[in-house]
Amino acid sequence: MRLRVSVPLALVALLALCPSLLAAQYTGWGDTGWVYASKRECCNGAIALAYEDSEARCLLAGGLPRGMSGMRRGSCKWDWTTDASGTQLYRCYSEAGIPCR
Repeated sequence: MRLRVSVPLALVALLALCPSLLAAQYTGWGDTGWVYASKRECCNGAIALAYEDSEARCLLAGGLPRGMSGMRRGSCKWDWTTDASGTQLYRCYSEAGIPCR
């Protein structure tokens, strides 16, 4: 009987002392569509959208998004074209994740 009580208590104590064991990360994606912006602004926008998507996925799973300090930036891929007047347009895609507890 003593062993049955101590195993669950040990598990609860371990989870309380190590909350990172419950952490996960939900990948989010961002797509700016075609925008009149610099490539840098376009990528920053796509990464911001990916972070928002990751945060929403975390909340949908019942988690709590952790702060973004110390995070690495998301990835960014881009395409470019020119409009009829010769001005460059960019479309940026990003993948990023926010830690979720």
